[in-house]
Amino acid sequence: MLIRLFIVISLLLFSSCSFFKKDDLSNQEKFELGVSYFSDKKFQKAKDTFELLVQNEPGSLGVESSYHLAMTLFELEQYDEASYHFNYYSTFSKNVDNVELSQFMKCRCAFEVCISYTKDQSNSFFAISVIQEFLDNFPYSTYKEEAYDMINDLRNRISKKYYEAGRLYMKMKEFNSAFYYFDIVILDYYDTDFFDEALISYIFTYIVMEEHEEAKKYFNSNKEKFRNPSKQKEAEEMLVNYQKSLGFSGLYRLYK
Repeated sequence: MLIRLFIVISLLLFSSCSFFKKDDLSNQEKFELGVSYFSDKKFQKAKDTFELLVQNEPGSLGVESSYHLAMTLFELEQYDEASYHFNYYSTFSKNVDNVELSQFMKCRCAFEVCISYTKDQSNSFFAISVIQEFLDNFPYSTYKEEAYDMINDLRNRISKKYYEAGRLYMKMKEFNSAFYYFDIVILDYYDTDFFDEALISYIFTYIVMEEHEEAKKYFNSNKEKFRNPSKQKEAEEMLVNYQKSLGFSGLYRLYK
């Protein structure tokens, strides 16, 4: 019993000494400790340290702490909070390079909170606007290729949303609504992976409607727009294969 009591007392004294030792550190030393935590991937400890500095250090060290806090929050996947601190840092810092990186990281935060194409794409539209603003402000940024990649990814995600909506309406035989969504992809998302698919589905919708002449007319008017020659050939073969009826392959295409 005495041994257990000794161990408990020893642990309490050790914890107290550690607390006072850490509390005795200067803000600069705490900052360096936070950086060390971050380097060692002890992100929760880094977060706690930088949060205290941001709250209690009004000078440049507090501003720098907000940058490191933002980086830490990003690693913890707390993207909304990270974005706030990246923006705060960009407003008050005079470090041009880190301001540029902070604005880029704000783009990454906006990108990371975007969800599957099957869900509402409001976050994707917002992320594109944030990234475009970054590209407008830093047109020669070393991060511009990554920024364009994020925009392309988001545009593909949104175009897939519209394309799948068109296919759903086609299955439901709500053909005007199907055309409406395919038109959005064709007119506004011509640089995405679903442009050719929307052209094919537009033609296929006419075939499902048994308006084969309209299908041929649409193909002839738009065949030069296909980005991929194999997709143009697929559309052309479809006009031949489904001339009399959809058959099994046509029904599979419709309901797959």
